[in-house]
Amino acid sequence: MRKNATYTVFFFITLGLAFTIHLQALPNAKFFLIQSYSINAVLALAALLLLGFGMEKKKNNLANLYLITVAMKLIVYFLFFHPQFKLDGTVNRSEFFMFFIPYALGLLAEIILLARRFT
Repeated sequence: MRKNATYTVFFFITLGLAFTIHLQALPNAKFFLIQSYSINAVLALAALLLLGFGMEKKKNNLANLYLITVAMKLIVYFLFFHPQFKLDGTVNRSEFFMFFIPYALGLLAEIILLARRFT
């Protein structure tokens, strides 16, 4: 469990740095960036906790737990982010990266957690 805490702290530091850089690049989208990074941080934390629990207790169902975390993130994307992106009719690069950067960092943290645990 201590290793999971280390990955979680590293994840939040990396996410904070990415948010700072992203906010400097898109200062007009501050409110949406805060929403995006907050929601993705909560989803990634839930995924890390669920996967950490799975590695300790439910090793046989670890793939299912991972798929649940991916499905959870996709559901949030299609219910919250996608409708906001499509308000103007198109999804441009900056809108896409407002979601994808924090999502990718969370996904990277999950992959690192799983890879380090099983190597």
